[in-house]
Amino acid sequence: MWTLGLLVCVSLALAARPPNILLLVADDLGYGDLSCFGRQNISSPHIDSLARDGIRFTQFLTAAPICTPSRAGMLTGRLPRRFGMTANTLPWRVMVWLAQPGGFPHDELTMAEVLRDGGYATGMSGKWHLGLGTKEDHHAHLPPSHGFDSYLGIPLTNMPYCHPDQSDESKQYCILMANNTIVEQPTIYSNLTSVLTQHAVDFIDGHAQGEKPFFFYMSFMHVHTPLFTSPAFVNVSQGGRFGDNLEEMDWAVGRILAALDANNIANDTLIFFFSDNGPYAEEGWDNCGRTTFAPGQRLKGSKGQTYEGGIRVPGLARWPGTIPAGVVSDNVVSALDLFPTALSVAGIPLPTDRVFDGLDISAMLRNPSLPSPHEYIWHYCGYNVTAARHGNYKFHFATANWSTTFTPSAKCEECCPDAPTAQFGGSMCDCAENDLIFHDPPLIYDMSRDRGETMPLTPATMPDYDQEIAAVRAQLKLHYDGVAPAPDQMHTAPELELAPCCNGVWPISSCECNNYIPGHVYP
Repeated sequence: MWTLGLLVCVSLALAARPPNILLLVADDLGYGDLSCFGRQNISSPHIDSLARDGIRFTQFLTAAPICTPSRAGMLTGRLPRRFGMTANTLPWRVMVWLAQPGGFPHDELTMAEVLRDGGYATGMSGKWHLGLGTKEDHHAHLPPSHGFDSYLGIPLTNMPYCHPDQSDESKQYCILMANNTIVEQPTIYSNLTSVLTQHAVDFIDGHAQGEKPFFFYMSFMHVHTPLFTSPAFVNVSQGGRFGDNLEEMDWAVGRILAALDANNIANDTLIFFFSDNGPYAEEGWDNCGRTTFAPGQRLKGSKGQTYEGGIRVPGLARWPGTIPAGVVSDNVVSALDLFPTALSVAGIPLPTDRVFDGLDISAMLRNPSLPSPHEYIWHYCGYNVTAARHGNYKFHFATANWSTTFTPSAKCEECCPDAPTAQFGGSMCDCAENDLIFHDPPLIYDMSRDRGETMPLTPATMPDYDQEIAAVRAQLKLHYDGVAPAPDQMHTAPELELAPCCNGVWPISSCECNNYIPGHVYP
C-alpha cells in the first residue's frame, strides 16, 4: 500500500508540474523561407516537424519590424514604446554599439524573471541585442541581470564588421560572453552555431530531470547578414548561401529537439518557433529571405516596415498531447502574447503593476478552433503607430517611402536601398516624418482576401468603411492616451570606458582572448 501511495503521489506531482518552455527565435527569417511555408529549394525538416506535430500560424505578427524593439517586446509582452526601446531612425532603431550606456531598463520584467521567481530554471543562447551596461554597472543590461541563470551568446548582433573575412581591428568589438564574462574576443564564427547549440543541449540535459521546470531562449544568429555558415554546411543547399545558413539553423533545431526526446520530456515542453521580424531586403536577393505566400505572390515590404513583409513571420507551436498535431491556424497572434501565455501555462499570475499588450492564447493553443482574443493590434514604426490590425482589416496610417520609387535598384523592391542612413551600415526604411507617406483616411486592406496588400478598400467596396474608420481612430486615441512617456534608451552615444575588453589592455586591437570552456560556470 505504501508503494502504491508513493506512486500516486509521484504521479500527481508530475501531473501538477508546469511545462518546460522553449523559445526558438530566428533572425530576419522571411515568411516564405521554410519548407512548411512553401519554400522549394531549402530543406528544413526539423523545423517543419514542429508544424507537423503542432500548429502552424499563418498570421504570426512580431512585436516590431526590427530586431531590438521586437525582442524587447517579445520578452516583456509590452510594446517597446512603453519603456523607451524604440526609435525613428537608424542607427538608433537598434542597439548598435557595445559601449552604449542605454539598454533594457532595470524596472522592466522579462518572462525569464517572472518564470524564475515562479520556480523555473532559466537559460539562454545566442543574440541578445538589448544593451550591455552602464558606468555604474557594466553588466546592467545583460541577460543575467534580467532573469537568466545561464547565458552564452553575443550581446549585440551579427554586425557587418564581425564577418570572418574582416581584417581590421573593428572585429575586436565582436565578443562572445558566458554570463558576464567575455570568453572570446573577437568571436570565432566557424564553430559559433555548434557552440551555442551545445550550450542549449547541455542546459536541457542538466535540467530535464531536475526539481524545477525550465525556460530556455534559443536566439539564433541565422539568417541575419553577413551570412556565416560553419564549414560542414557550406554548399549543401539548393538555396545558395542563404539556404546553407538556414539549413545549419535547422540542424541546430534538430539537435535541441533530439535532446528533449533523449530526456523523455518532449511531451512536457511547450515550444514556440518564430522570427524576430521579416527579411532584410536591402541586403540583396542573394543574402535575404523571401516573403512568398503563394506562387508568384509575396507579402509587401520587409524588415523595418509595418507592411506585412516586415511583421508577419513563420510561427509554429508544439506541445505534444496538449496542442493538437497538424493544425493550420489563420488566427492572428502576436509575439507579445508569449509573455502572458507562458505565465498562464506555468500557473503564474500576470503582474498587475503595468499594462500588457499581449494576451493569453493558451486556450487557443489547446483548442485552435477558438477565435483570436485580439480586438486591435498596434504596429509601431519607431515612436508612432503606423498600422493596426482589427479582425481581417489591416489599417495603414503611414507607409514607407521607398527610395526605389525614385531610384530604381536591382538590389530589391519595396525597400529603401538608397536611404540616407546607408552610411551607418544599414539602409532600411526609417520612421521619421520625411521617411513616410501618410494616409488620411488610413488605407484599409482585407487580409483574408488580400495578403499582399495590393487592393485598398473604398466606401464602394466596403459597406462599413465609415464606421471602421471612425472606430479605429477612436481606438488609436485611447491607445495613445494610455502610453506614458518613457526614458529614451536608444539615443545613447558610445562611451569609451564602456567598451568591453577581455584582458583590460588597450588599445582595442590588444583585446584578444579565446577562453571558453564548455560546461564551465562563469561569473
